[in-house]
Amino acid sequence: MIKQPVKIIIYSRVVSVTALLVIMGIYLYMLDKGASWQIYILYALVLVLGGSALIYMPVSISVDRKELRVNRMLCAKKIPLSEIVSIERMQPTMGERRIFASGGWMGYWGRFYERDLGKYFGYYGKASDCFFVRLKDGRGYMLGCKNPDSIVSYVKETAGL
Repeated sequence: MIKQPVKIIIYSRVVSVTALLVIMGIYLYMLDKGASWQIYILYALVLVLGGSALIYMPVSISVDRKELRVNRMLCAKKIPLSEIVSIERMQPTMGERRIFASGGWMGYWGRFYERDLGKYFGYYGKASDCFFVRLKDGRGYMLGCKNPDSIVSYVKETAGL
């Protein structure tokens, strides 16, 4: 089994910390002004942002003889090796579009679109560490971790690609 951590770039860290600081500042300001219903809106915002990061933020990528796993904070996305038709090193392009995705909040994750690849799911922290996985049913995954070449070569060898 191989397991590699996802490295989140500095830009993403800055975006995440800045967003939290702004929300906290607004919260303290509203608290000082005696606002009540606005505070509940902030609670909801923090729950949505924090919850989505806990569910989707990639922490590591691992692979064994049966499956490729995107390990996230609360759960893992499992991709059976038998479903993979291709895997190759690739970076997302500047032309990628976010359909329902994070463009820096705790990494890059969610649903993206690129003209050449179509719609795909992305789970990565740094574009230069990415590889693309295509499944038999046409779904695609842009994944990223430290030392992605080891994951790609292991999957190719194990799955016979």
